[in-house]
Amino acid sequence: MTKNEELKKKMTSGDWLVVAKLLNISPKNAQMGFLRPGSKHFTAIMDAIEKIVENREALYNNDITDSKQAEKELIIAKKELVFQNKEKEKRADELIIANKELVFQNDEKEKRAAELGFANIELVFQNEEKEKRATELGIANIELAFQDKEKEKRAAELIIANKELVFQNKEKEKRAAELGIANIELAFQHEEKEKRAAELGIANIELAFQNEEKEKRAAELGIANIELAFQDEEKEKRAAELGIANIELAFQHEEKEKRAVELIIANKELAFQDKEKEKRAAELGIANKELVFQDEEKEKRAAELIIANKELVFQNKEKEKRAAELIIANKELVFQNKEKEKRAAELIIANKELEAFSYSVSHDLRAPLRHINGYVDLLLSRFYDPLPDKARHYLDNIADSSRQMGTLIDDLLQFSRTGRQEMRQTNLDMNIIVQKVLAPIKQETHERNIEWRIASLPHVYGDQAMLYLVWSNLLGNAVKFTRTREKTIIEINVLDENDAFIFSIRDNGVGFDMKYAQKLFGVFQRLHPTDEFEGTGIGLANVNRIILRHGGRTWAEAKPDIGATFYFSLPKNKDN
Repeated sequence: MTKNEELKKKMTSGDWLVVAKLLNISPKNAQMGFLRPGSKHFTAIMDAIEKIVENREALYNNDITDSKQAEKELIIAKKELVFQNKEKEKRADELIIANKELVFQNDEKEKRAAELGFANIELVFQNEEKEKRATELGIANIELAFQDKEKEKRAAELIIANKELVFQNKEKEKRAAELGIANIELAFQHEEKEKRAAELGIANIELAFQNEEKEKRAAELGIANIELAFQDEEKEKRAAELGIANIELAFQHEEKEKRAVELIIANKELAFQDKEKEKRAAELGIANKELVFQDEEKEKRAAELIIANKELVFQNKEKEKRAAELIIANKELVFQNKEKEKRAAELIIANKELEAFSYSVSHDLRAPLRHINGYVDLLLSRFYDPLPDKARHYLDNIADSSRQMGTLIDDLLQFSRTGRQEMRQTNLDMNIIVQKVLAPIKQETHERNIEWRIASLPHVYGDQAMLYLVWSNLLGNAVKFTRTREKTIIEINVLDENDAFIFSIRDNGVGFDMKYAQKLFGVFQRLHPTDEFEGTGIGLANVNRIILRHGGRTWAEAKPDIGATFYFSLPKNKDN
């Protein structure tokens, strides 16, 4: 198959219509001329056909690239959806762990309640023991009081016995004194008897001499004998009384000794009872201390139990809060998953619409634009000299507008690809990128008085092609908006923040009013007329999109007729 046959096979009726319009011939003549290599239109027809085929193949390749990009984005969306599902499973696992923790806390609560029940039982038992000890202590106190009363009675009896013994001793002494007096009196009576016997002997002798005196004295002697017999009887009575007194005194001594022995026994028993009382008092003191200790322990247990109950209540509240938060988080996660699914569906639809839009921009807009450019070129090449000045001016305006439209379409496609293009991030030296961007700019502006003040720039992690486009747009704008100045000063600086580098491009150009600053980074947004400063209004939108995809942000500061400063930030490391 020859090259002509291959080209003809790729041509459609619409393509032949385009060739015919370009060459101002009919579609049939275009096809006939294509089949006749010697015809006058053959070369022009071949050039037009080759351009159409090349444009279609380029468009097809772009469509394949865009389709692949959409598929990659769909894969990324699916990966993100898988990640969210994993996050959802993690949340579910956390919920299960929280439920297990809740069950464990309930078990702990039941254990604490059981411990509290045991503590209450133990407390009741201790109270009963305390009451028993108190009862025993009361009984011991009553018994001790009874023993004190018995002791006092024994002491009183002992005092009475001592007093009675003293009285008996005094009586004994009195009886002894009386016995002594009786003995003295008996001795006196014996002496008197002896005197009387002596007197009787004298009297007998004298009786012998004096009978009358004897009778008188015999009568007196009878009287004396009667009196002596009476005194003997009295003496015997006194002796009997003395024997009885001695017997009574001996009995009293025995009673006194018995009372003394009883008193000693009572004193020993009282001492024993005192020791028992002291033991009971010591035991009572120990019991009281133990009871106080048990009360303190009980209070401590009660305080610990109260604290444990409060902590358990707090944990339950926290648990309920966590459960509520987890439920809310799960609901939010479900909502986010639904939103994500919606977003994924919307993204798929948007990608398809974007593909359709890209196709429309690439084919439907470019084809008429090529027609306009072709016809303008034909007019300018064939009929430029005969045309009047106004017609030439109109044609020049049409050509300029056509070229501007082409540039706008290219920028719009670039903006579209920037959002969908896969990022190839590496470690980049910003100094090298800036110098590459400045090289063509310096060549184009070698006649201008431009002072470049460039600080030493750091290494960053990013996509080289995208960051090249960022610097190209920002430095190109700085050069463009300072061309009305006799001397241009452009400064490039960097500020090292905690987790990011902040780059700035400052110029002394025309600046802008800050109340329009929010419009700067939008698509087709311009703050200056096209006849003053050329442009499509897409460059800064591209810059903003690229920096956002790198995890940074863009902003600007300016004053009219003084200058402007554009800032953008980039994270320091790959993770950010």
